[in-house]
Amino acid sequence: MDSHLRRIADYLLARADATGVDAASIAPELLPYVYIIEVERDLNLRLRVRLVGTALDKFFQRPVVGHVLEEFIHGPRGRDVIAAFRSCATTREPIWMRQVVCLAGRAARFLEGVAVYLQPNRIYGGLAVGELTLPGAESSFECVRLER
Repeated sequence: MDSHLRRIADYLLARADATGVDAASIAPELLPYVYIIEVERDLNLRLRVRLVGTALDKFFQRPVVGHVLEEFIHGPRGRDVIAAFRSCATTREPIWMRQVVCLAGRAARFLEGVAVYLQPNRIYGGLAVGELTLPGAESSFECVRLER
């Protein structure tokens, strides 16, 4: 796991609920990777982005705050990523996930993230992105439960 994500996960897993999260107590070098998603439980479960750090704004190259995940998560394994976030929202189990995306003529990219559900209805987490220099990389997705 990326060292920034490990630190974000450790911070979040130590919180009993969302009231324990205080941006001033998060190390400043971690804030660019932090996100908050609101879990809307109407007729359909919607996951709406409420905050993203500056590193994530640069990655997505457009504003995502206020949008639901389905509006901007795409690609060969996008459904798996959204399903993992939905599972975190419904089971309330914290997760680590990693997606590798291979695009023709470009280096493979990875997105690695942690997601921790905190009451009353939020998923807090961190996301790291980058390029892979491994020859023969293939698109993939993996997700595992984080231990509290």
